[in-house]
Amino acid sequence: MQLLGFSTQDIIAATDECVMCGLCLSHCPTYSAAKNEAESPRGRIAMVRAIHEDRLQPSQTLLNHLDQCLGCMNCAEACPVQIDYERILDSGRLITNARHTFLYRLKQSLLRATLSRVHVRMMAKFLLRMYRGMKADSLFMKLAARFPYALRLPLLIPGLHEPSFTRNPFTSEMQNLRVALAPSCASDLFSDPCISSAELVLQALGCETVRLPQNLCCGALHQHSGDLRTAGRLIRNFCNAYGSQDFDAVASLATGCAAHISRYPALLNEPCTTWMSRHHVEICVLIARLQMQHKPKFRPLPETVFVHRPCTQKRVSNDPGLTEKLLSPIPGIRFEKFLDDAMCCGAGGMNVFTQAKLADQLIQGKIAELKSSQAGYLVTSNIGCALHFQAQLSKSKSAIKVCHPVQLLAQQLLYSGHA
Repeated sequence: MQLLGFSTQDIIAATDECVMCGLCLSHCPTYSAAKNEAESPRGRIAMVRAIHEDRLQPSQTLLNHLDQCLGCMNCAEACPVQIDYERILDSGRLITNARHTFLYRLKQSLLRATLSRVHVRMMAKFLLRMYRGMKADSLFMKLAARFPYALRLPLLIPGLHEPSFTRNPFTSEMQNLRVALAPSCASDLFSDPCISSAELVLQALGCETVRLPQNLCCGALHQHSGDLRTAGRLIRNFCNAYGSQDFDAVASLATGCAAHISRYPALLNEPCTTWMSRHHVEICVLIARLQMQHKPKFRPLPETVFVHRPCTQKRVSNDPGLTEKLLSPIPGIRFEKFLDDAMCCGAGGMNVFTQAKLADQLIQGKIAELKSSQAGYLVTSNIGCALHFQAQLSKSKSAIKVCHPVQLLAQQLLYSGHA
């Protein structure tokens, strides 16, 4: 197994491409919040280069600056030379990972294990069910205000909106594509209904859907926290599990996973990643394509729907109106977007847990817009963003429902006896 592009020479060459023009600054959420050059993309690029050249030793301050990057990659989109900032950031965290305090590394390891290991998730889901049964929300809210990092998880438990719908009556005679569904680890942990919604919609569009056992992790969290060895192993396991079966497509249900899977060939130089790059597709992209061929019917939804476009969705689709295109067949639906639509909400993978104060700060403008609107729904295709929004809305007891766009399609889907 060979992880590509992380040698010292490669990274120094990648940092050389940055012309320090500063066009990225206005697109960076952490720089916008702090107005500190060290919290900017070019500041982090300079730090990573200095570390690789042994001109700078990782201090706690430097570690904080690298850790607080949300990985939204808005800077890379604005960059006139298209610098590979993601690879530079990952290489920096690879070196600095071992320099963190024991408690920080323990917290990171526990979060990764809870999300990516199926047996740990099973235990966590059991504890979450106990939490719901206790109805201890007010107690945890008070504790979380005092210990925001340690008790971040219970604030997310009020849960995503689960739409009600009838089971799919379509038969196997109508199946065309054989699609494997790849849910995120977080979706499994929080019992997100997106996977059942995706099955329903895809089957209505003439596809056969397959779920593999939920013990596969795409490796994104490990990659972005500097644990590249584990990330490489997870990439190989993920690709081999899906590639060993006869699938026409592998559909990611979360854009965070989709963005990482799209990088596989550049991270692991093996035939399995080449197979995955040819077969992988993000679920909204796949359904939007299929809807052009099939014409499913939907119940009217006379509601305003706020559309949140995750940073990771921009990296898997060049269509900024993808969500609206996906949901527009629903009669009566109205769309609204955030004024700062291009700015990250602050979730940023595990940042919603590890950088809770920053995450809360960055989302407040969007929450204010939501609460002042007449929206009944907020749709987002990233599970981390969805949980972040849900936690904030739950604090103010907002009635706005948070869900994946595919869940809304499934909720409104009608059956007429043919696809």
